Amino acid sequence: MIRHFLRVLSIGLAGLIPTALAAETAPGAMALRFIGEKSIPPHTDVAGTRVGGLSGLAFNAATNSWIALSDDRSEKAPARFYTLTLAYDAAAFHDARIDKAVPLLDTGGQPFPLRGVDPEALRLHAGSGALYWTSEGDTTAGIDPVLRAAAADGRFLREIKLPARYRVSADGKIDLKRGPRNNLAFEGLALSPDAQTLIVALENALIQDGPKASLTETSPVRIATFDIASGQPGPEWVYVTDPIPQAPAKAGGFADNGVSDILALDDGALLVMERGYSTGKGNSIRLYRTDKQNATDVSGIDALAGAAWTPLGKTLVLDLATLGVALDNFEGMDFGPRLPNGNRTLVLVSDDNFNDAQVTKFLAFEIVDTAANQGRPH
Repeated sequence: MIRHFLRVLSIGLAGLIPTALAAETAPGAMALRFIGEKSIPPHTDVAGTRVGGLSGLAFNAATNSWIALSDDRSEKAPARFYTLTLAYDAAAFHDARIDKAVPLLDTGGQPFPLRGVDPEALRLHAGSGALYWTSEGDTTAGIDPVLRAAAADGRFLREIKLPARYRVSADGKIDLKRGPRNNLAFEGLALSPDAQTLIVALENALIQDGPKASLTETSPVRIATFDIASGQPGPEWVYVTDPIPQAPAKAGGFADNGVSDILALDDGALLVMERGYSTGKGNSIRLYRTDKQNATDVSGIDALAGAAWTPLGKTLVLDLATLGVALDNFEGMDFGPRLPNGNRTLVLVSDDNFNDAQVTKFLAFEIVDTAANQGRPH
């Protein structure tokens, strides 16, 4: 049963303020009203593929439909994305339905081989129809992260060349002293409001930049930009994650925290989703709004460790633990259609890791009284 919360969760200078009605927000603040949730039944099969691992989400305003990227490394079926229908309004989340599976194709027009790619983030470029997506690669096999574009039918369109610091090998040899950490590379992808720039976020720090997140340490995450027309890299900034929010139930148990997706807001800020997990405790999901003021462009700094730089500012928008719903491994998000009152919506999706103990879940929100409601039409 969908739990419908009428409260508004607002972040201002005073912090988290749950109220019965829409609260005033400080300039640049952002408020979200939770609409509801919908889940995909476990073991849903579409075109012979098991639906799962949904880690990237994009809204197609032209068709009023959605696209979700699976992070299956061609282990359960060829690497793919899905088209889907999400039906919600201001009152409730009514339906979530998977419509079609589309295989991603490599540069030769073939499905990716077993473990040949690790899809993570997805954005739709409405002007060209290109689907930009990232792969984290595999440092253990010397496979570099990639930033590519596919057509609506999955065909390869282009690949954007990455600066050397994002590659896992040099001269064919894996370099364990620099580059991305395994499974902690390109996890978030955004498109600038003018649709001219791609913005890519690591999940945790490059090896030469600093530590990965721990119970006591933050992680300096690079957020890189690329000009879509030329493919050339642009400015980079640093987003500093929280430490892992909660210790595992038993000492020595697995725990992590990092950036799982990003969205560009119309005022130049970013909405960042941090996703944490601790064995025996479950997931923690927090949304932050960044502030670029005084942040250092680190595109000319190859190693952040020992260098002088100022990170992006960050303000908590929402801790999903306050919603009162069961949380899972949320990894994708995008803005959805506007409501009749003109306010934009936001949808999050969870990656079930193809684990029967987890779920593919969508959460829908109304964006209330914020600059994010200006600008882009959808």
